[in-house]
Amino acid sequence: MALVFYHGHGSPYSWRVWLALEHIGVPYELKVLSFQDKDTTKPEFVAINPRHKVPTITDDGFGLWESIPILEYLDERFPNADAAKRLYPGDAKNRARIRRLVREAEEYLGVEGVDLVVDEYFFKKDEAPDLERVEKGRAKVAEELKIFERELRGDFLTGESPTAADYVLLPLLGYCKRLTVRKPEARLTELIPAGLSAWMKRMEALPFYDKTFPPHWR
Repeated sequence: MALVFYHGHGSPYSWRVWLALEHIGVPYELKVLSFQDKDTTKPEFVAINPRHKVPTITDDGFGLWESIPILEYLDERFPNADAAKRLYPGDAKNRARIRRLVREAEEYLGVEGVDLVVDEYFFKKDEAPDLERVEKGRAKVAEELKIFERELRGDFLTGESPTAADYVLLPLLGYCKRLTVRKPEARLTELIPAGLSAWMKRMEALPFYDKTFPPHWR
């Protein structure tokens, strides 16, 4: 039975799992859920994931959610002798570095940076954004992107092939671009340093990038 992947367009967390599935080349059935239609709250989906969020996968009756555990599960469940097809390749030190980069992208760039800007521009309803918090978020994004630029080891974060770290970072930068389109005053795109801009072009050249790119962002 093929693995089933429940996805929502525009979710950077779900996007990273789709990129990973394509990277490792595992067969899967894609089920796109509509946020507008509240598909994640419908009984048939809540029966699979009681937290009613994407990404979610089912694999031969086993359900799993939360993007990072999914990435780790996929790498262990579908091991490949070709290191270029692994999400966490290499020795213990290299795998630990990938996990560190994943954690740093999630916490420092995402939660402490991007999320502050998102909250102020999109979750204040009729209130004006707190520009001081916006600038705090922008400063954190700028700081973290410079750190990640220094973390590049060749074409990608850990060498000559993308890993879980690259697939976690890419949707966050894609989200920064999307936010800048919707709220030009956020000016997040201008914070991406040259090294990461070149890295993004390499990621965008991957054969499955266009397939996974959120259609309503085009």
